Amino acid sequence: MPGADPKPLVRDTDADWRELGQTQPYWAVLSHPDFRSESLTPAKIEEFYASGPFHIGPIAEGLKALTGELPSGRALDFGCGVGRLAEAMQAYAGHVTGVDISPGMLALARARGSKVNYVDHIPAGPFDWINSFIVFQHIPPARGEQIIEELLSKLADGGMVSLQLTIWRDKNREWPKDEAQESVRSFFRKKIKGDRLLSLPVGHIHMYDYDLSRVVRLLNLAGVEEMRLTHTNHDGHHGAIILGRKTAPPSIS
Repeated sequence: MPGADPKPLVRDTDADWRELGQTQPYWAVLSHPDFRSESLTPAKIEEFYASGPFHIGPIAEGLKALTGELPSGRALDFGCGVGRLAEAMQAYAGHVTGVDISPGMLALARARGSKVNYVDHIPAGPFDWINSFIVFQHIPPARGEQIIEELLSKLADGGMVSLQLTIWRDKNREWPKDEAQESVRSFFRKKIKGDRLLSLPVGHIHMYDYDLSRVVRLLNLAGVEEMRLTHTNHDGHHGAIILGRKTAPPSIS
């Protein structure tokens, strides 16, 4: 209608990740030339999976420093991809479920033959540990917040959460103030205005920044009151790993 604000442009990032799961399933997770499909060897694939404990170990120890206990019980890894972190989570949790929307990545994860249960939707729960690392930074925040709220609804009483997202970026990664709200800098460092974002070929990787106060609100409403943050920096895109524990009943906003 005349005078109404234009509808925000939102890219279908699920389609991008389904495509990447078919073409570059390992590189899309760890974007190093060694993990591109044309460069892969069995040794490189094992090197890729060996990096899982490198990331999960400090997260588990951070949760212990916060709560006095290591994570255990039933665990969920959201955005599990090919299972790199889900496999590593088995060192702590008795039962691990990995969730992803990419059929190609899930097929590779299942072919590993681990005891992780891989699914394409968020199960009912409850879960004693919910983890997500380098996932939400690639999901538009409006949708990402809805997913975070759904995940937190599956967190058991006393359950732990480890959630990584990006919240600000270096000056050379910022957009001019007059750019469209949904404009982003592509992973390939090309400036792309919002009105061109939807026309890019399927399979591009994009970075999104979250409002930390909105995410903390979702955590608080879900009963997560004990929290600590650890800084992350992915090529000038700064964020945090939020470590928390559900210690209160969920509240109504």
